[in-house]
Amino acid sequence: MSYLALYRKYRPSNFDELVGQDKVVKVINSAIVNGRISHAYLFSGPRGTGKTTTAKIIAKMVNCKNIKNGMPCGICENCINFSVSNDIVEIDAASNNGVEEIRELRDKVNLVPTNSKYKVYIIDEVHMLTTQAFNALLKTLEEPPKHVIFILATTEPYKVPLTVSSRCQKFQFNKIDDEEIVKRLKQICLKEEILIKDDALYEIARLSDGGLRDAINLLDQLTAYKNDLITLDDVYKVNGSVSYKNLYQLLIDIKNGDRKNIIDLVNEFDRSGKNISKFIEEMLIFLKDVLIYKNSKQKTKIQEKNEILEEISKCFDDILIYFMINNLNELLNTIKVASYPSILLLVNLLKTIEFLENKENDKENTFHAAIEPSNSMDEKLERKEEKNISREIITKSENNIDYKKFKQIRINNSFSTASKTFLNDVKIKWSTIFDYVLDDDFKLAAGLLADTVPMVVGEQNMILVSKYDASAIRINNNLTIIEQLLNIIYEKNYSIIAISTKEWEEERNRYISNVKKGYKYNYVSEEKESTLNLLKIEKTAVDQLIDLVGEEMIEYK
Repeated sequence: MSYLALYRKYRPSNFDELVGQDKVVKVINSAIVNGRISHAYLFSGPRGTGKTTTAKIIAKMVNCKNIKNGMPCGICENCINFSVSNDIVEIDAASNNGVEEIRELRDKVNLVPTNSKYKVYIIDEVHMLTTQAFNALLKTLEEPPKHVIFILATTEPYKVPLTVSSRCQKFQFNKIDDEEIVKRLKQICLKEEILIKDDALYEIARLSDGGLRDAINLLDQLTAYKNDLITLDDVYKVNGSVSYKNLYQLLIDIKNGDRKNIIDLVNEFDRSGKNISKFIEEMLIFLKDVLIYKNSKQKTKIQEKNEILEEISKCFDDILIYFMINNLNELLNTIKVASYPSILLLVNLLKTIEFLENKENDKENTFHAAIEPSNSMDEKLERKEEKNISREIITKSENNIDYKKFKQIRINNSFSTASKTFLNDVKIKWSTIFDYVLDDDFKLAAGLLADTVPMVVGEQNMILVSKYDASAIRINNNLTIIEQLLNIIYEKNYSIIAISTKEWEEERNRYISNVKKGYKYNYVSEEKESTLNLLKIEKTAVDQLIDLVGEEMIEYK
C-alpha cells in the first residue's frame, strides 16, 4: 500500500477532532443538531486552518442516518461510503474556474442524491472563479433545490463578489494558536512513535504561522529526513529557514555596528541562492515575536521557553524594532521587482546601523547639552563638522555636471552603441558595489547605485533605471562621484544618466518605434552640444532591435 501523508492520515473526521476553531464548530454543530441547516456557507481564512475539513465534516453529518450528540455515527452506510460517495462533490475552482464548468454544475444540481439526503458541493478556492462563472452560479446559489448544500472555501474573501457572499452564511477561520498546534503534533508523534525534542516542536509551530496542515507536513518531512531523535537544527535544515540564533546574532551585529559581519552574511546569502524575500519575512516574524514578548504581561509557554526572546528584548528598545519592521516591510514590497535584492537588503541593514548610531549620538548630544555651559556650543558644532568632513567633500561635487543639459544626449549616446554584450559585462561586476558601502569616499555612490538597474550600456555611456523619480534625480545630482566609482570598478570612463521606470518605458518605446522605421542613433559629442539627429538608413534595423531590447517586445506586421 502506498504511503499516506500524515496530514491526510490525521485529517479530523468529526468536530471533536478539529483544532482551534471552537467558535465556528459551536455555531455549525448547533445548527445541524437543531435542523437549521443553511443552503450555502462561505468559509474564509488562512491556509491550513480547517476550512475544507469542516466542509467535509458537515457533509458527513447532514447525511448520517444515526447522528448522536452532534457526532456522525461512523457505522451507517453513508458514513462508511462517505469518501467514495457521488453525492459529495469537491470542485477545485483554481483549475475549474470557467463559466462552462459552472453551467455544467448548475445543470446537475437538480438531480436527486443517489443514497444520501443531501448533495453537498464543496468549491475550494472559490475566489478563483471568473466573473462570468460567478454570474452563472448566482441564481442557483440563491435558490438551490432542497437537497443541495453549497460550501464555498477561500483564502481571499475580498475577491468573492458581494452578490455571492451575501447569499451565504459566512464563517471566518482564524490562525491556530501555536500551543494548540504543538499539542496536536505531540498526539501524532505519540501514535507514530516519532522522537522529537520539544523545542523542535515549538519551532515547527512558529514556522507554520497558524497553519496546522503546514505544521504536520513539516513534521512529515522531518520523519523522512531522520529516523532517530529530531532536533531544532534538523528543523532549520529541512525547512531552509534561518534560526532564531542567527537572527539574534544579526541584531547583535546591528547593535554593535559590525558592518563587516553583516556584509559577509548578505554575501553568503547571495552566493548560496538564499531567497531574500523569505529571509525578510522570517525576520519580520522574529521582530514581531520580540515586540509581543516585550509588551506582554503574561508570557505563553513557547515564549517562556525561548531564551533568545528574553535576551534580545533587553538589548533593543521598541523604537528600533518599529523602525526595522517599517523599513523591512517597505523593502519586501520593493524587492519583488528588484534585479539585485541582496544589495537592497544590505543597504537596508546598513541604514539601520546608521539610524541606531545617529540615535545614540542624539542622546549623547542631549546629555552634553544638559551638563556643559552654553558657550561650548560652538566647539561642539566644530567637532561635528570635522566628523562629517569626508561626506561634505563628496556632496560638494554634486553639481559638477549639469545633467539636465546633457540628459537626452546621454540617452541617445547610450542607444547609439548599445549591445547586450556590453550590458552583460556590466551586470557581471555590478555586485562589486558591495565592496564600497563602507568606503568613506564612495558609500554615498554605492548606496545610490544599489537602488538602480543598468538597462542600456554602450561603449562609453550607460542608462540606469530607478523605480522612483526622486531616486533618479538624486543619482543625477551626484554623477561625478558615481562615475568615479564606476571607473574604479570597470576601469573605464562611463558617462551615465539615471531615469525613472516611467521614463524608461517612454524612451524604450521611442527607440523601438524609431529603429523599426529605419532610423539610426548617432553618437553626439557633449562638448560640442550638437543637435540630436536621427539618420534614415536603407537596410532594416530589426536585428539590432532584437539584440538590444528582446524579440518579445517587437510586433511584426
